[in-house]
Amino acid sequence: MDRSDKTLKQLSFISLAAMAVWMLGGIVFYKERLLFVDSAYIVFKIIKDKHLFIQEHRYGSFITQMIPLLGAQLHLPIRYILLAYTFSFGCFYLIAGLIVYKCRQYALVVLMALYYFLLVSDSWFWTNNEIQQAVAWMFICYGVTLYMGERHVKLYWLLPVFVVLSFLTVYTHFIVLIPFLFLWVFMWVSKDRWPFSKGVSIVLSTIIGLIVVSKFLVVKTSSYDDNHLYNVTHLSIKDVILAFNSGSVRKFVMRSFSEYWLIYLIFPAGLLAAWKAGRKVPAIWSLVAFMGYICLMGITYSQGDILKFHIESEWQSLSVIICAAFVFYFLPVIDIRRSMLLLSAIFLIRTGYIVAARDSFTWRIAFTNEVLLNMKKKGITKLALANDGYLKKKYILDWGVPYESMLISAMQQDEPQRTFTFIDTNDIVLKDQLRCSKNMYASFDVIDPQHWNYEYYRPDTSHPYTIMTYQELFR
Repeated sequence: MDRSDKTLKQLSFISLAAMAVWMLGGIVFYKERLLFVDSAYIVFKIIKDKHLFIQEHRYGSFITQMIPLLGAQLHLPIRYILLAYTFSFGCFYLIAGLIVYKCRQYALVVLMALYYFLLVSDSWFWTNNEIQQAVAWMFICYGVTLYMGERHVKLYWLLPVFVVLSFLTVYTHFIVLIPFLFLWVFMWVSKDRWPFSKGVSIVLSTIIGLIVVSKFLVVKTSSYDDNHLYNVTHLSIKDVILAFNSGSVRKFVMRSFSEYWLIYLIFPAGLLAAWKAGRKVPAIWSLVAFMGYICLMGITYSQGDILKFHIESEWQSLSVIICAAFVFYFLPVIDIRRSMLLLSAIFLIRTGYIVAARDSFTWRIAFTNEVLLNMKKKGITKLALANDGYLKKKYILDWGVPYESMLISAMQQDEPQRTFTFIDTNDIVLKDQLRCSKNMYASFDVIDPQHWNYEYYRPDTSHPYTIMTYQELFR
């Protein structure tokens, strides 16, 4: 093991420790992270329907979804199921890091940890984020594949492993394709980090290409992902030029000066170190990929008013491009103590930004509990609150409120359980549906809960929804 590998091995310990803190933080803030739109929706559906709830063909998410499913099958108390589900995300990412470490790909361990910290604040609270799960599969794929290549494992063993891990990576979320292909080219052109012959590299690249094509074909049948790709697949030269001045890019630049300022130290340091080391092609590729990512984000999200937790998760993959040369070429050549202090400082600074973002999510939980408490005092089991512009904005997103409130009520062991939602009081059809005692409002539909898992959810089907304003509830 040369000096570079020894340094990276020491840095991987710090990175794994940071990932452990990431995981433990998920337990401390499990309500803020789990009882937030998609996470609450998915875990509610898994427990209610007693099977996995894979969306948009994102198959790699089975790794976390099987935890609440198993908990429900074992008849665990719902509080423990929710805790275990929240824990499963950080646990999966840490295990992925440990797998990569065991494969002796120490630089990838560091790079992986930086992905989960560098451009993260609000997005940390968006627990059920398939992009983050896809990136974990990506690093497992690279760690295992490179390890097998270095051990000269026969191709007939390598190929099936690579196919499965590449499939899980690409299919878990489409945006992972960008860091996935970036790293593939970055390590290939670096040569000293690449254990495969030209022939094997072409075979593996062909497999990636076929998986990507199949993903594109599948996406064409899915309105959600296809809508996000429309601007990218129907662009012009003018769109490319205007992309760099789009609302999302301008907002990112503004935030980079106040929140993501570390990138202005990390990215140039990495490029300069790679250039000095004679690795000009990886340096140029990193710069080209960086500009390409900015352009794609500008094209896909031309507007600048996207909620921070959402757009931040989309920008997060850029950290792989920003940090690659920094990890591979800068950190290993400086004094080991300085590199350890520098990396530790990066994780500590970014942890501070994550903790600082908690207030909005903590407020949501406190508000939901406050509403449920006042419902209990007034004898209300199902409540429809009239939309309030101020509350709606402060709530960040409110479509998941029915699931979030039902889960909290179930944890509190309310009898009967309570739920509430926000409605437009001018929607006459919805108001009529809510007057039917058997109906439950579940964000996207008004349904009869006769087929729910009543071991965990016992909704009140004997009373209609009470419709009132926030002020009337607290009067």
